[in-house]
Amino acid sequence: MHHDNNVELEFSAMYREAYPHVLAYLRRRADGHDAEDLASEVFAVAWRSWGRVPPGEMRPWLFGVTRNVLASDRRTQDRHRRLERRVGGERDLVPDEAALSDMSIDLRHAWARLGPADRAALSLVSWGGLTSSEAASILGCSRAAYSMRLTRARRQLRRSLDAVEPAPAPGSRSRTGRTALSLADGRTA
Repeated sequence: MHHDNNVELEFSAMYREAYPHVLAYLRRRADGHDAEDLASEVFAVAWRSWGRVPPGEMRPWLFGVTRNVLASDRRTQDRHRRLERRVGGERDLVPDEAALSDMSIDLRHAWARLGPADRAALSLVSWGGLTSSEAASILGCSRAAYSMRLTRARRQLRRSLDAVEPAPAPGSRSRTGRTALSLADGRTA
């Protein structure tokens, strides 16, 4: 979109006047997220829409955009949290890529030690997102039989993980154990 100098000056004046108010609004409501990034999104929308909103309606319109950007960010954060809980249960954040890589390698080794039936039982609910009834139907067994298979598979994964990783210090768990064990324990949201 092409804007002339006059439009750029008008937008700049509006930005200088409104930015501190938009930023303050976001800081009060962003729940620790980066309010400056969200404010940038707000003003990017304003720039793309410049000229379509009457000047007298700009301030209320701008706060409507701010609310929408904040709501969108919250939905995104909620989706990320739900996905994390579904995939791996509640866990501490991994401090660096090396630790994440170690966790991934340990889990792969433990997974490779499982038999095909145990891998199928775990993957249907953990990664496939199926209910126990749906997984039982796919495997051609009763829900009770599937629950027994799943319990056995989780127990076997736990044993495999214990065999892969070094024993944690007394009274603590390694980050790998906490993350991978949540899959073995079936802790998902």
